[in-house]
Amino acid sequence: HIRNISSQPLMLSSRLLALVVLAPPAAALSLRSSKWPGMACRAGSSIRLAATEAPFETQLKHFAPVSDLPSIRSQMAKLESDLSDAVHSQDYTMAAMLRDDLAELQSKDPSFLASDLRGRLEELVVRESYTEAATMRDQLMVLRRFQPQYQLAGLWKGNYPNHGEAYIKIHYEQDTLVAIKVTGDEHVPAGETTFRADLTRPFTEPNTSFEAADEDLVGVRVEVVSVGSDGSSQQREVERYQGDGRIAARGFQQAHYVPGQLFLMDTDVIGFLWLQLGTFVVFNRMPDEIPEETDDFGFAAA
Repeated sequence: HIRNISSQPLMLSSRLLALVVLAPPAAALSLRSSKWPGMACRAGSSIRLAATEAPFETQLKHFAPVSDLPSIRSQMAKLESDLSDAVHSQDYTMAAMLRDDLAELQSKDPSFLASDLRGRLEELVVRESYTEAATMRDQLMVLRRFQPQYQLAGLWKGNYPNHGEAYIKIHYEQDTLVAIKVTGDEHVPAGETTFRADLTRPFTEPNTSFEAADEDLVGVRVEVVSVGSDGSSQQREVERYQGDGRIAARGFQQAHYVPGQLFLMDTDVIGFLWLQLGTFVVFNRMPDEIPEETDDFGFAAA
């Protein structure tokens, strides 16, 4: 069961533990530095082209295991920062080495190839090259099989603070994940969106700080820990995506979205963080049919 807590662990399963830490607003800088930190191609078009030199089928064979992607993306963010510094200081020998290392990591990440294909698709549509655009579209659909963020459709159960257990159903609207409440509550009723997330690019912790942040934003850090059979624990990186969480007053009044993040913690475990509230809800995958005793849209708790 999940509660809205500060600096206390949440047991997600027999193998996973999450720690949610509320912090002063300044700590929120690491979560709000930019919409998609760590993914910009700072080294220019040569790095972008690295993802398209090999045939599409060949590139599919180079992808890293899903469990390695969060670590790879952290390394990519660090390399991008180092590359930017090397170029700024005119250390072009180091820049060339970093560029090559970065291109190697990018070839292992299906999300990077997908980003490249989306850019090319847009260009083809503008040029009215619709036959080639259809090829890019089909390749993007194939890539979804290699990206766990696109394997989440279906029924999930979570435990909302102050409302208890609730069911949600996830579907996709192009590259946006949308979670709809199946069991509602007095704030957000059944049939309404509880959260959504943009899946086009993963979130990566920035390596630099920024001068300003929203004063009313609560800084939150979520740490996911793997627990071994011997009781040992090890912090692990998980995939995250920027999103928006729905909040509302009673009666679904003043309903609006606030910044949030989607966490992919395990094959059948995800979490969503409402940043402004410091609320973290964990969801577990369920069979597609809802138990009869909870299938009550008007009165079931959420």
